[in-house]
Amino acid sequence: MTTAAGAGKVGRWRLVLFASSLALTALGILFVHSTTAYGDPFPSRGARGQILKAAVALAGLLVAARLDYRHLDRWAYAIFWTVAAVLAGMLAVKLASGGRNRFIHLYLFQVQPSELMKIGLILALARYLRFREDQKRVAGLVGPFSLTLGPMILVLLQPNLGLSLMFPPVLVAMLFVSGSRPRHLATAAVAGVTLLAAAYLASDRLPLLQRYQRDRLQSFVARGSASSRNQGFQLRQSLIAVGSGGPLGKGYGRGTQNTLDYLPEKETDFIFSIVAEETGFAGAGALVLLYGVLVTSILRIGLYTREPFGRLVAAGIGVSFAAQAFENIGMTLGLTPITGIALPFVSLAGSNLVASHLAVGIVLSIGARRVRVVAPKDLDPPAAARVHRLLDDRPAALLEARWPTE
Repeated sequence: MTTAAGAGKVGRWRLVLFASSLALTALGILFVHSTTAYGDPFPSRGARGQILKAAVALAGLLVAARLDYRHLDRWAYAIFWTVAAVLAGMLAVKLASGGRNRFIHLYLFQVQPSELMKIGLILALARYLRFREDQKRVAGLVGPFSLTLGPMILVLLQPNLGLSLMFPPVLVAMLFVSGSRPRHLATAAVAGVTLLAAAYLASDRLPLLQRYQRDRLQSFVARGSASSRNQGFQLRQSLIAVGSGGPLGKGYGRGTQNTLDYLPEKETDFIFSIVAEETGFAGAGALVLLYGVLVTSILRIGLYTREPFGRLVAAGIGVSFAAQAFENIGMTLGLTPITGIALPFVSLAGSNLVASHLAVGIVLSIGARRVRVVAPKDLDPPAAARVHRLLDDRPAALLEARWPTE
């Protein structure tokens, strides 16, 4: 149950979420122009494409925000298995033809289904965990881990190492919100790191990582001069761009690494480096702060949401944004390995832009709907005697059927 005061706070956080997502999108358009202009006036060809993608993404956000998110609860598994089937079909085509297969090429644009898999996984995990208690035991973790491992492997084999590494943080966060014991989560985290190390060591014998992905990881661990001249070249150029920005930067469109085209993938994976070069510590810090505001607003909406499915979805989406922004910014600074992942809302990456806005729209929908009846153990208002509590043995299906709104 949500009080009037709580509803007012949710409304303010929804406004903050919408404004921060728009601000990040606008910054993305500006710096996509900066990295693709080469002297052309605004908007450059790349910026025009980003504006078109942003318009489509914003339309998706508005549609998702208008829909009742509880319909996603009923269709969560169908969405999850549909996207997983598409990824499996793409993997089959890749194995038959060789090479990479990360996009579906349509007439005017291309789609990266793995970006939608993040949302599909979050919805499926939220539906699985929303009324369960067995995740407090080790045996109860088998289900959610299995749901996560399958799509993670499918995305990894596309190959897309960076995006596949975003799934474990989402799983751990949603298990934590659903009540899993911290020691079990710590054990799972250690096991996950061990499995990643084993996958790297066995990648010569098993087709888990591509050669260039192994080289990227190796250059992160061993940063000698030879590494800087070869696989570490991109990181070295990124660090030069970030370091040369100083407190206030060289000015918009005046970055040396940008205008002289020294930094590869500057409009996509390494766009943060250009932001730091041209706006300095002040601009880069403001961008990081915007992500902090975005993630905080999502988690606050989830906190005020008393319905378990919505709360779990908000937690998963918030952590997915935090993990992806951390990995992208970290790899431009040499803090994390270079995995080839987009900076949400900012990079020139249409599928990521659309998926990010859809996720924000779902959270806005969660915050807009005040659900009165929820799981009994999720009810903890100050005046418990005034609340009609449900019977502990009432089945989840009946709870779903009796979810009246305001």
